[in-house]
Amino acid sequence: MSSNLRKRSVVSSFICTPPNSPSGFTFALFKRSQDVSTYRGKWAVCSGSIDKTDLSPAAAAKREILEETQLSDCDISLLRRGRPFSLIDEALQTEWTIHPFAWQLKEGANQIKFDWEHIEFKFIKPEDLSSYDHVPQLEVGLERVVVSPMTQKALTALRNDHESGAQALALKALDFLLEAARSEELAGIWSSEEYWKELRWRAWHLAKNGRPSMAAAIESSILNALEDIESHVSEDGGGKIATCSLSRLTSIIESVISSKLDSGASNLDPIARSFTDLILPETKGSDKESRTSMNITTISASGTVRTGLLRAIPQLIAQGIAVKLTVLESRPNFEGASFVNTLLDQFQGDSDILNKLKFEIVSDASVANAVKDAHFVVFGGDKVIPNGDVSNKIGSFSLAAIAKTVSPACKVVAMFETNKITGSGFDSEYLAVEENDPDEIINAWPLVLQSDLYMKETLGAQVKVKNEYFEWVPARFVDHYITEKGLWGVEEIAKAAAELEEREKRLFGEL
Repeated sequence: MSSNLRKRSVVSSFICTPPNSPSGFTFALFKRSQDVSTYRGKWAVCSGSIDKTDLSPAAAAKREILEETQLSDCDISLLRRGRPFSLIDEALQTEWTIHPFAWQLKEGANQIKFDWEHIEFKFIKPEDLSSYDHVPQLEVGLERVVVSPMTQKALTALRNDHESGAQALALKALDFLLEAARSEELAGIWSSEEYWKELRWRAWHLAKNGRPSMAAAIESSILNALEDIESHVSEDGGGKIATCSLSRLTSIIESVISSKLDSGASNLDPIARSFTDLILPETKGSDKESRTSMNITTISASGTVRTGLLRAIPQLIAQGIAVKLTVLESRPNFEGASFVNTLLDQFQGDSDILNKLKFEIVSDASVANAVKDAHFVVFGGDKVIPNGDVSNKIGSFSLAAIAKTVSPACKVVAMFETNKITGSGFDSEYLAVEENDPDEIINAWPLVLQSDLYMKETLGAQVKVKNEYFEWVPARFVDHYITEKGLWGVEEIAKAAAELEEREKRLFGEL
C-alpha cells in the first residue's frame, strides 16, 4: 500500500423520502457526468469535499446539496447522520474519509434540479442499489444511515418528545435499547460477536440521532450501559464477547439495562448540597454585614435547579433571609410558570417559608429588569462542551449576559450532572439550535392577528416564525459550574469530555 496517498474528507448525502411515506424509504441516486474529475458515469449520491471554510461536515453537506440540486434548508431536514468511515482508492492514490448523512425531503419541497455534475437521477429503494454501477463503497455509507424499523420508531419517539427532560430521555433511550435486545430483529443471529455488533449499531444511532440537543445525557447513559455489559462479561469467567455464549450475553444485557432502568432518575442531592454551600456564605454582603434578603433569578423548569432551590431556600429563610425568586415565563410553553407552581406545591402549608418567600413571574422580554437586583442567576444545562459553554433553554444566554452587564456582582451558576458533558463539542453541528413547531408560538397570538398574517403570506409576504428551544451560554458569562462531583471549572469539564471521547472510540471504534 502506498504511503503517499492524498487524504480527502468528503460528505455523502442520501436525499430521502420520509420512511413512513407510501413508497417507503427511498433515496435519490445520481449518475455522474463526464465533466467531473472522478468516477465518471458512475451512480452516486450528492457528495463533495469538506472545505476549510465549512463549519462542520453537516454544513458541507448542505452546501453541496444546494449547489448540486438547488435544495435548501426550506426543502430538507436532517433525518440522521451515519458514522464516518474511510476507504482507500489505490487507482486514485487517495484515502477518503466519508461522512454519510440522510436528509429527508420536507412536505412541499422543491423539485431537484441537478447541475453539470450529473446527467440524471432517480429515487430507488436501498435493496436496489446493487443493480447500479455505483461509486466505491456507496453501500457502506447507505448501511450507516439506514436503520431497522424498530430503531426508526425509537428515534422518532425520542426526537418528537418535547416534554421529557434530558435524564428522562436518557432512560427512554435505554428502554428502547432493551427492547432492541429482546426483539425479533436480532433473533436470527447466532454469533455473540455479531449480536453485540448489531446491538451497538442500534445504541450508536440512539445516542447520536435521537434528540441531538439533549444527546449528552443519552450518550452517557448508553456508554455506561455498554461498558457495564462488557465488564460483566469480563468478570464472568474472565471472558470476552467472542467467547461468551449468546444466551449468557443476552442474559447479561437484560440484567444490566434493566438494573439501570430500575434505578430511575439520578440522585441530585449532591448538586443541591453544593449549591446551598455556595449560596449560604453570600448572606454576608461585601461589607461583611448580614443581608436581609436574597434575590435569585432563573429560567425554564430545570429539575436540577428545582432540587437545589428546595434545599437552599429553607436554609436561607431559617437564617432570617427573605428570598425573592424571579422566574422568566419561558415561552413558548411557559415552563417558568409551571416551575413556580411546582415549588409552591412543595412548600404548601409551610407558613414559615411562604411568609418569607416571594415569587415573581416575568416575561422573557423583561430580562434586564429581572436581573438588576439579582444576587444569583441559576439555570440547568442540557449539554456542556469542553470549553465550558452550556446549552440550555432559549433565553438563558440573554439572562446570563445581561446579568453580568446590568449587575456585574451577580453570580451566574450553571447546574448539571456530569453526564451532560459531551466530548463532541467542537464540531459545530453539535452547536446547531433545535427548531420546533412554530404553531407553539403562533397559538399564543390573537386569532385575528394569526388570520391576518396568514392571509398576507398567501399573497406573497415572506414571514418565518422561528421556534428555537435551546441556545448556548458562552463560558465567559458563567461564574460557577455545579455538578454532582462538586464545584467544577472548565479544566475539569474538558478532562471529562476527553475521557468520554476515549470511551466512545473504544466502544464504537471498529463499527
